[in-house]
This record gives sequence, structure tokens and C-alpha cells, in this order.
Amino acid sequence: MHLVETYSLSTGSKIKKPFIHKKFFPLPFDKYITIQNSSGMQGKCYDYFQEVLNFIYEDLEKAGYKIIQIGAKEDKALNNVFHLQGQTNINQTAFILENSKLHIGNDSFAIHMCSAFGVPLIGLYSVSSPEIAGPFWKNKNQICLTPKNWSPSFNPNESPKRVNEIKIESIIESVKTLLNINLSQNIHTIFIGQRYGNILLEAIPSIILSNTVFPEVPLNIRFDYIDQIEEKDYISTLNNLNIRKCAIITDKPLEIEKLFQLKDKIINLFYDITFNDIDLSFVNKIKSLGMKVDFIFNKSKNKNESALDSKKLELIDYQEIINIVENTDKPAEEIKESKFYKSKKILFANNNTYLSKAAFLENKPVNLDKLDVTQNIKDINNIDLLIEEDADYCLFYK
Repeated sequence: MHLVETYSLSTGSKIKKPFIHKKFFPLPFDKYITIQNSSGMQGKCYDYFQEVLNFIYEDLEKAGYKIIQIGAKEDKALNNVFHLQGQTNINQTAFILENSKLHIGNDSFAIHMCSAFGVPLIGLYSVSSPEIAGPFWKNKNQICLTPKNWSPSFNPNESPKRVNEIKIESIIESVKTLLNINLSQNIHTIFIGQRYGNILLEAIPSIILSNTVFPEVPLNIRFDYIDQIEEKDYISTLNNLNIRKCAIITDKPLEIEKLFQLKDKIINLFYDITFNDIDLSFVNKIKSLGMKVDFIFNKSKNKNESALDSKKLELIDYQEIINIVENTDKPAEEIKESKFYKSKKILFANNNTYLSKAAFLENKPVNLDKLDVTQNIKDINNIDLLIEEDADYCLFYK
């Protein structure tokens, strides 16, 4: 039973199509679609709307459509859209939605408003069911998408979020159907890593990352990606710490006192002890400087339980080791059949930009003129390393 019917039975009220007063809002165009990437529950929020737009916005532009993002001021801004987040009241939003050619969004108030207006819509559901909380006045031009082999959890903080299992191409195909337009890109998603939703910046120590490159995003400085540490690496690291907060990852001792003056800008110091011996003098130096270190032991790379027990015993007077267990639920053979991959884990090294550790080791850079960067998977020789190290940050498709 739909929630509207439940409320009706509980209160004795008759169900009638709602009315809301609409207030004119000036727009520089008439033909547009709307999109909202937020909802009242985090578990309902689809993380890949930007990917959908990246594949379709050029075709929408050619067909004369603009894209308007609605929602709250704090909503994550999408690219290639006209931004109205936090700039309209509910009456102005109603005006914008009623005149939209299509609305795309999570289960939210805008979906129900479009349902009442008869506006074509694509609603994404996972936490709740469309049969219970979907558009009540739904017509044939209103599509509700759900994950495959799914049942609602009714958990507002669902993790991992099942809504992210809705295929990008399912949304694209629904857009094509409802707007009756041809789209030049036909994709088939092979795998999306659970960490693909957020940007991760990394750099080898000798690189100084400009403050114009995602200045709000912390930087991981990878001392474990180089064989020998030089003085220039400490100088560059200090420069990076002056620009933004950083995490430091190392598998070898550092002259950590050289970074002490900016220790408050170091959000984490990770010491990877998966294979190397522990240098206790290095650990004691960190402790004497009043700094904190997290020890990493990657159990998916070193399966020797006795080695882990030995290291735990050696560090018994220090803090707990962080046992890293990589996500092994990756369809490796299917991924290898992909044609392209995108990554939100961007590595800066050798004055170049790389989408994976494998690409870095093989010196296969990309041009980062925009975040939506694609690399042909056949360009990478060591695909197994790509899958092992970076698949959780990637979108694989063909």
C-alpha cells in the first residue's frame, strides 16, 4: 500500500491531487530538464549523476535542452548545468518543475511534485519501494528505477548504498525514451568501485600540486611510490602542506622532523609495514615529536598470519595496526573485457597525470583538462595491478 493511501486510511481524509501556488522565476531559456542529486536521506542519494550527465549533456545541448540543477544550497554542484541550488523557494521550484521537459532525481519531494504536475520523470529508488513511496499520480512517462535483485532496506544510512547499483545506462536509456531523442553514446557498465564517488588526489613527494587543482581536497603524498627519498622531496612536501592538508603514506623511515613545523597540516601519517621490517627508531621519533602514526598491514597482499602476529607483538606498546583488507569482490575477468576506465584517484608524478598506479609505473599519462577523463584499458599492460590497486576508485565500461 502506498504511503498516501496509508495516511488516508489513518486520518479519514480523501485523496485528491495536491495544489501548490507557483511563482514565476525568470530563466534565460525555455527548453530544459531538471536534476536533483540530493534527498532527505543520504542512503537515497545516487552518487553517479555526474557520470550520467557526462555521457548525455552534449547530445542534450544539440537537441536544444539545457540542464538545471535544483536543490539545497549545500548540495554538491554538478558540472555542465545551470545552478539554482538554494536560489529558489518552494513556489518558484514548483514553477520550474512544472515547465520542465523532464526531471531526474532521487526519491524526494521534487519527484512527487512532478508526479502531480504530470511532468515526465526518472526517479531512483532503493531505501524505499516505488510501490510504497513512489510518485502516486504516476503515468506512462514517469519511470522509477531500482537496483537489480533488490528489496528495500528502509535504512536512511544504508551502506553500501544499493541505489548506486542502478546502472548509468539505465538512466541514459530512460532519458532517451522520455525525450524521444537519439544519444550518440551507448555504454555498458562493467564495474563501479565503491570509492568512485569521491575525488582522491595523490602525488609522489617531489611534486608540488597547485592550489588551483581541487583546493578543497586533501592530498596523499606517496613516499611508498619512490625507492629513495631525497632532500627535494621534503621541500616539496612542505610546500604542499603550506597549500593544503595532506596525508603521508610511507613504507620506509622518514626524517620526520623536517616536516614537524607543519605537523598540524598532516591529517594522517601511515606507515605501511606489510612487507618491510619495522624501524622502531623512526616510530619512536614520531612519538617523541607528539605526532600520531597508523600502521598498515595489507592482508590481501601478505597473507602470512604469523607475519602479522609478529608485527603486532613488536608494536604492542604502540597503537593498533590498521588491517587493510581490500575489496576482493571484483569481477576481474569481466573487468578485463572493458574497453575504457575512468578514475577518481588522480596521481601526479613526473610532471604528468595518471589514472592509476599501473599507468604511473608504465608511464601512460592522460591530459587532465577536465575531471571526466577516460583511458583505454588496453593501454595498460598490467591490468591485474590496475584491478588490485585501483579498481575501487574506477568505473569500467564499454
